[in-house]
Amino acid sequence: MKSILQQQLVRKGTNSVKWDGLERWFHLSEDVLPLWVADIDIRTAPSISEALASTAAQGEFGYTLFAREAQEAVRSWYDRRHDLNVDPKHIMFSSGVVPALTHIVEALTEVGDGVVIQSPVYPPFHELVVGSKRQVFDAPLTEKNGRYEMDFFALEEAMKQASLFLLCSPHNPVGRVWTKAELTKVVELANQYDVIVVADEIHADLTFPSHKHTAIGSLDPRVITVSAPSKAFNIAGLFASYIICTVDDWRKQIIKVQNKHHVLPTPFANTAIIAAYTDRRAERWLDQLREELEQQMNEVIDSIETNLPMLHTTRPEASYLLWIDFSELPMTAEERKSWLHGDVRVFLSPGGPFGPHGEMFERMNIGTRRELLDEAIARLHVQMKRKAFV
Repeated sequence: MKSILQQQLVRKGTNSVKWDGLERWFHLSEDVLPLWVADIDIRTAPSISEALASTAAQGEFGYTLFAREAQEAVRSWYDRRHDLNVDPKHIMFSSGVVPALTHIVEALTEVGDGVVIQSPVYPPFHELVVGSKRQVFDAPLTEKNGRYEMDFFALEEAMKQASLFLLCSPHNPVGRVWTKAELTKVVELANQYDVIVVADEIHADLTFPSHKHTAIGSLDPRVITVSAPSKAFNIAGLFASYIICTVDDWRKQIIKVQNKHHVLPTPFANTAIIAAYTDRRAERWLDQLREELEQQMNEVIDSIETNLPMLHTTRPEASYLLWIDFSELPMTAEERKSWLHGDVRVFLSPGGPFGPHGEMFERMNIGTRRELLDEAIARLHVQMKRKAFV
């Protein structure tokens, strides 16, 4: 099979948020390399495209229920890939992971309740809690010898004051795949303090072959899992996500909130979930992608360590997001932003929105052709040399 990451896909001019958003939203020149939004510059698995084309050819696009076949597809996927036995009746559709998390927080907590997060973390975690008028209790991750770990003392103190915990597993942006032992400790603390655990596992299927993802729902059936095939199969624009919730009363409350917000799938969302999770051609495609992403991630990190020694990274264990420490560069976050966009001509995700300790970091998306990444590193090297940073 040909390399997935190196196949040509022109996204500029397609109304891509990642590519066309730079000019439309930020008024940047077209030669700025977009290495920010969390999608990949590749075509999805051919078998998924075929299934979507077949659905389109039917010409029927009315209001659509969450297909029982899609629920069964999710069930079979978790059984086959994550050793988790799921009842299809416990699987609900959602039009995205962030909407799912928002609706769960609204359904299962009250205004003023505490919600635990672990920064640095995907910015909507903080935003949706604040937007729902709940209190954020942060239990920041700790970095030890280039590896991020949970601070269980801080997590316990936060759980004492909260009613719900938003877990990012695998973690965005630091790329940790939490071990079974770590997740067991999370479950023990949550049960001790009567905290509902909601796990965002959207990057789980991009866990590198050298690591193993543990579905936290396999350790405690009361955990609510939110996920989607969108990251793994690069179909985020189809908004095909789901919630797994075994507790009947919680599920009823979540559905009540969803109904208020008119949550329904499109016909294409059903098709995408079924094709991604049941067609073995798509599964083989995904396994190749995971191998390529791990290899490319390691090569990019090696290149950064060789050519940009003032920048530091941790080695992710999943996905295509690289958390880079720029703290050795004598710049404020705002100065670095101006320099990256104007001089280096590279657009990364700034670390500040990921939490109070993220201001000296940038998140790089390595899910693109290798030559673009090499160009980005070369541009950084040239501009750092001009400023005598290397």
